[in-house]
Amino acid sequence: MELTLERKYLNKDSTEGNLYVDGKWFCHVVEDVVRAKPGEWKKELKVYAQTAIPYGRYRVLVTYSPKFKRLLTAILDVPDFTGIRIHSGTSHKSSAGCPIISYLADDGNGEKNRVIKDDKAMNDLCDMVLKAQKKENVWINIIEYKRP
Repeated sequence: MELTLERKYLNKDSTEGNLYVDGKWFCHVVEDVVRAKPGEWKKELKVYAQTAIPYGRYRVLVTYSPKFKRLLTAILDVPDFTGIRIHSGTSHKSSAGCPIISYLADDGNGEKNRVIKDDKAMNDLCDMVLKAQKKENVWINIIEYKRP
């Protein structure tokens, strides 16, 4: 299974994008600030709990999260980051480097860079990855949006 996190809007406080599963749109994503272009990551760029994980391809695995006390989708072997999980929330403030996912964007209250807290997207992704990891490796590609 291949997940693709496409970063579409890089804002001063956060990053907005989309998550695709095997090429099909799955949900909206909000992350912390991207601090390096693809291939230019340096540890010195990281600001704790305010930095999106570097562009790249990473292994994904559903594992138990001690913080959330449940199974969650983890992104493994991210340089200079630990404990990265794909989970629900409302904005980059819900993250500490983790992608925040939701089926529902929140553009109606005047505050940009938000999603509506949506445990369904988090649970659906977890179920899909858990099923897939029993028969194949699961990967996530974090890429820049390519304008058509």
